Amino acid sequence: MKEKGPASSTQHPASSTQHPASSTQHPASSIQRPASSIQHPVSGIQHPASSIQHPVSGIQHPVSGIQHPASSIQHPASGILGISFDCACGKRHEVPVKSVLYADDALARLSGFMDREIKGKTAAVLSDTRTYSILGLEVERIVTDAGWKVDSIVVPDGPHGSPICDDKTHHVLEGRIGNPDVFLSVGSGVINDLTKWIAFSIGKPYIAVATAATMNGYTAANVAPTLEGVKSLIRAQAPLAVFAVPAVIEGAPFRLTASGLGDAVAKSVSAADWKLNHLLFGEYYCRFSADIISDMESMYFDHPEKVKNRSPEGIKAVFDALIYSGLAMTLVGTSAPASGGEHLFSHTLDMMSLVDGVPHDLHGRQVGLGTLFSAVLYERLQKLDAPVPSEMPKTIDRTFWGPLADAVHSQYAAKKAHLEKMTDLLSSPSEWRRIRNLVCAEARAPKKIADCLSNGDAAHRIGDIGCSRRRAREAILHMHEIRKRVTVVDLAWLAGILPEAVDEILDRWMT
Repeated sequence: MKEKGPASSTQHPASSTQHPASSTQHPASSIQRPASSIQHPVSGIQHPASSIQHPVSGIQHPVSGIQHPASSIQHPASGILGISFDCACGKRHEVPVKSVLYADDALARLSGFMDREIKGKTAAVLSDTRTYSILGLEVERIVTDAGWKVDSIVVPDGPHGSPICDDKTHHVLEGRIGNPDVFLSVGSGVINDLTKWIAFSIGKPYIAVATAATMNGYTAANVAPTLEGVKSLIRAQAPLAVFAVPAVIEGAPFRLTASGLGDAVAKSVSAADWKLNHLLFGEYYCRFSADIISDMESMYFDHPEKVKNRSPEGIKAVFDALIYSGLAMTLVGTSAPASGGEHLFSHTLDMMSLVDGVPHDLHGRQVGLGTLFSAVLYERLQKLDAPVPSEMPKTIDRTFWGPLADAVHSQYAAKKAHLEKMTDLLSSPSEWRRIRNLVCAEARAPKKIADCLSNGDAAHRIGDIGCSRRRAREAILHMHEIRKRVTVVDLAWLAGILPEAVDEILDRWMT
């Protein structure tokens, strides 16, 4: 049954932009509670919900009352789940994620975990029009059979064919959901972000049920919504647990897994940006968190063909890397371990899409290309012994950003003092070389990243993400404007590499 949103007459914060849906009702206003039958996302044939055949629906497993935190993940850090510990960085880390279960019987253990960890017996299950039929219906059945009262909500697609994580959708969801004892997200990026955001707003825990190895947000406390038209990052809460069925993750569209590979390789340069901010500005830095997925990187960097060939080993390597990448962010309370300048390329393309309506690709596919670009910048910075400081633009390109200009300007203006300090660094050859060597040592070579993406059948050329050369160029020239945090992109501008090298880098590495 469709419901009209209580805020459907409220103007969207970005409604003055040329948004593709600006003249229509926001997709969140058609959020559904599943009826007795649903439209199958692939065949287009109407199926009674009770007849949907799910890969795991026929598996009969006893529900174990024993907690198995991350029992399937072989990693030195797997013992940190659900505990607090003192770290060499000087802080005491708390890990709210109690379990990560990647197993055939993961769903069979879901209700047992809920009974042990949750006070009360009401749950809200959020999914989208595809993940409801893939796992949402199954989760709803399992939890209901275990005696829980379930409110199942299907978030509709936006104009580009997928749900939207923005302030408008959050507002509509907040007005429609009551006060359940626990939230369950059944999906990947947007659904997971929306669920953790609304759960945090209401002050209730949530559990993630993964449907694809597509992004590192499953175990992260961060949410990456669009606020007033600007891609943002806000602190919410990590899940109590992540449940994943290998058959579902392996059976997800490969495009989603390839997106996950693009998000996973980002750590190879985001760690360098984090080190840069630590050395220059005293930003908190934790070596343990920076290294938390290093032991897994060899699987996809050395054998990306295992991802391309859809081997269970390759898919699980990507999934595990994303899980621990998210944990690294949760440990330190920021996105720094896994998100730096490379993510700005993706966020800028998303914001451009909001303004002009041109569709963008999946987050991780765009991030992979942003990672390649950042790696090229680090390689060029490594070769500079005595750079001559260049002057950065004093303000943003308001014509380019249009109705988003004020929000973007507030971010750019906030890093003015840091840009001045970076200029001082470039003016001291000895200090520059010291910082350069420490920071560049964290970044992988661009050829290694390009080979990994290419051999893993992930997006590695701008054409792969449906982006024209002109559009990619515009994104690169404006991506430094959208965040107050300093990245390699700012350093490359100050060192005189950008904007002059944009065309050369695009032609050699990205087209």
